[in-house]
Amino acid sequence: MKPFSQPNLAKAQSEEATSQAKVVKRLMLATAALLGSVVYVHADEAELVIHASHDTEQAQETVIIPIVGAMESTGLLAGSVVAVTGLGQAQAQAVGFGAYSVNDSYISYLGYFNYALSARWTFDISALQADFTDTEMYLGEQPDEPIDVPSDASYLQRDWQMTFRYLLNQTPAESVNSMTGLQAQPVTRVLEVEPFYKSREFRSDKVANVAGETYGISVTLDQDARDYTPSPSRGYHSYAKVLRDWGGSERASYTRWEVQHSHYFDLGSNRINQQQTLSLTGYLSDTPTWQNDKAHRQPDWFAQSVLGGPDRMRGYGDNYMHDRSALFYGAELRMIPKWQPQSRVPVLSRYDFPWWQTAVFAELGNVSDKLDFSALHNNMKWSAGVGIRVFIENIIARADFGFSKDDSIFRFTVNQPF
Repeated sequence: MKPFSQPNLAKAQSEEATSQAKVVKRLMLATAALLGSVVYVHADEAELVIHASHDTEQAQETVIIPIVGAMESTGLLAGSVVAVTGLGQAQAQAVGFGAYSVNDSYISYLGYFNYALSARWTFDISALQADFTDTEMYLGEQPDEPIDVPSDASYLQRDWQMTFRYLLNQTPAESVNSMTGLQAQPVTRVLEVEPFYKSREFRSDKVANVAGETYGISVTLDQDARDYTPSPSRGYHSYAKVLRDWGGSERASYTRWEVQHSHYFDLGSNRINQQQTLSLTGYLSDTPTWQNDKAHRQPDWFAQSVLGGPDRMRGYGDNYMHDRSALFYGAELRMIPKWQPQSRVPVLSRYDFPWWQTAVFAELGNVSDKLDFSALHNNMKWSAGVGIRVFIENIIARADFGFSKDDSIFRFTVNQPF
C-alpha cells in the first residue's frame, strides 16, 4: 500500500470528519409503542437480508438508531440498532441489535454480511439470543398429551448460522419480448451451504420445562429472476433446500427438505400508488426420516415442518402447526404509494429511506403426519391480514397484523415474507 501524501492525508481527515458528522446527524430516538391484546417482537431465525446500496460512495459509514418501546411480554424495552457499511470490504455490512426490558427480558443480535471470499464466493455469519421472561407458550396441537402452559413461561431462543454462497451462473437479460413488450429478467443461480445451530427452551415453575435443540448443515439451490429484490414487480424466485441433523444421544437425527416458488405480477400504477404488485407463493416441506410410531426419531417441534410465524400463516403463533409435512399457499397485494413524505420529515430525512409500502395478504396452510397431498389439502387453515414495510438503510423493516379463526397477532420483523 502506498503511504498517504500530505494532500491525500488532508483529504482522508476531511472524509473521516464528514463520516463522523453523518453518524451524529443520523443519531435519533425512534419510539415504538407496541400495544394490543397480543403483541410479539419476533426474533427472526432467518438471516437478515442486507440489500445492495445504489450509493456509489465507498467510505465506511455507521448508522445508530436508539429504540424505546413497550410490549405486553416485556414492559418498557430500550436498546439500539447499529449498522456499519464498508467494514472490511466496500460492500460488506455489520449489523448489531440489543435491547433490554424492565422485566429482565432481552434480545441480542449480531451479523456480518456480504463478505466476498472470491469472485464467486461470499460469506455471512449471524448469531441471535433472546430471552422473554413472561411469554405465552404453545407447541402446536398435541392430540395424545395436550399441553396447557401458563402465560408466565420464560422463553429462551438461540440461533446462529454461517452461510457460504457460490454464484453458479447469471444469465443476462434477454431482448424485449415482442408479445409482452417487457424485457426478460436476468436469472441468478446460487448454491448455499449453511452450518446452523438452533435451540429453544420454555421454563416455568408450574409445568415441566420444554426444550429442544438441532444443529447440522443445510444445502440450498436458489434461482432468482426478480426485477428488484427488495420489492419485485415482475419475475420469480425459487429455492430447494435439504437440511440434515446427524443427531446425538439426546436428539433425533433427521433429514428435511423444503421447496418454495414465488411469482410476481405487475399490476401497474394508479393515481394513489406508483407500484402495485400481486405476489403469489407456494411452499412444501417434508421429513422423509419421520417415523410416526417412534417419537425419538422425530426432530423437536421447531425443527419439523412448521407453519405459523412471521412468514407463513401469520395469523398464528410461531410453530403453531408442526408435523412431518407442511403445505402453504400465500397471496399478497403490495402497494408503494406515490405519497412518500419521509424525505421532508426533519429526522427521517437523515436516513436512506427511499420508500414505504402497504400490503394485504391471505394464506392457506396445513400439516400432516405423512406426505399426502389429499391430507394436506383437507381442512386447510386460513390466515389474513395487513402490513406495512419500510426500506431503510438497505434493510426492510416489516410490521404485520395477521388474524385467523384461532388468534390475532401483531408482529415487527425484517425482510419480505416471500
